Parts: sequence; C-alpha cells; structure tokens
Amino acid sequence: MATFRRARSTWNDADDNNAFHAKLMVMDIDGTLSTEVRDEGKHPEWLLQGHGHRGHELSNDNAGKPVPSIVGYTTGLIPKGAKNVAVAKEFLKYFIQPKVIGEFVELGLGRWLPVMPSLAKSPFWQDPKDPHLRGYVQQGLLGPTIPDPLVFNPAMAEVRNQHVWSLAMIDVAREGVKPEAAIDKAFKRIGEMFAKYPVT
Repeated sequence: MATFRRARSTWNDADDNNAFHAKLMVMDIDGTLSTEVRDEGKHPEWLLQGHGHRGHELSNDNAGKPVPSIVGYTTGLIPKGAKNVAVAKEFLKYFIQPKVIGEFVELGLGRWLPVMPSLAKSPFWQDPKDPHLRGYVQQGLLGPTIPDPLVFNPAMAEVRNQHVWSLAMIDVAREGVKPEAAIDKAFKRIGEMFAKYPVT
C-alpha cells in the first residue's frame, strides 16, 4: 500500500527496481537491465545463482508473431547559445566512435543498449554465462522494434508524466474502482491530453 501511495506523487525512475526487490511486485517491464543489476552494483550473472530472478522476452501477439520492443534512446545535443560549440562537436565526434561508445555502454552493465548492431557481437553482449545480456540485446536491438510513441506525438510525454495508467491501477487496487471504469477514466484523460497536440 505504501508503494501505491508513493506512486501518486513521488514515484521516481528507480522505484520499479526498489518495489521489485522488496517483493512488492512479481514482474517489472523495463527498458533496461537496471532491475537485474541494481543490488550492490553486481553484474547480472549474480542473479543466476539462486536468487530467483529471470529475464523474459515479450510474449508473442495473437497471431503468434513476436511483439516489437519499443526502442528507447538518449541523444547528445549542443544547446543553442553554447559557448564552446567547437569543443562540444569534437567531443561528440569522439564519443560516437564505435569503440568508445561500445565501452561506455558495456560499463553500464546493461543499463543501455549499444546503438550499433555490430557492437552487439562483442563478448560482453554474447557471454554464454549471462542470458540476461544476450536476451536484452536480441530483444531491444536485433529483434523487431518500433519507435517510442513520443516520436509520434508530444502528448505521450504528458501521458507518461501524469502516470495515467499507474493511477488507473492505483484506483483499482486502493480505491476499489472497477477496472472498466478506471480504464475509461484513463482513456478520457489521454484523449484530453492528445487534444492539446493535434497532429496534421
């Protein structure tokens, strides 16, 4: 119940990991392996030693085809009016080299995926002792993917920021609202948000 209460106002990026490891939920759909690597900064293979955690790919759709993964990404940018544009450009040229960004991503232990398919062939991502990493790179980079909904309409940022679906689940779990009513309320809120950002 404390988790539900907290979700309404102060839920942050790490709270799905915290709730999972506190055994307040049985599954976490995450775009990273942060849940797996969270405890004491250990490598994901720690989870294979009897702790009961298991990564799993998305289920197939009703036609039996793999459900595409939503691709999340982080961008580098140079803000308008920056004082050292030349230096920033040199840094970005250095940082996007496959060797450099490949090492950077591997140091995150699965927090991010490599951005180049060739990097997924490295020993780190293909370690036979660590199915979490191999499965993650297959699902999030090499398998079927779709863009994040944010690229289609900025209303999605507001939907996420307002935690519309989390609030619907809280209404059902804590307030006793019927699931159908919670879903209707969520769709109504989403419709209002999208109305502010017409795409022509």
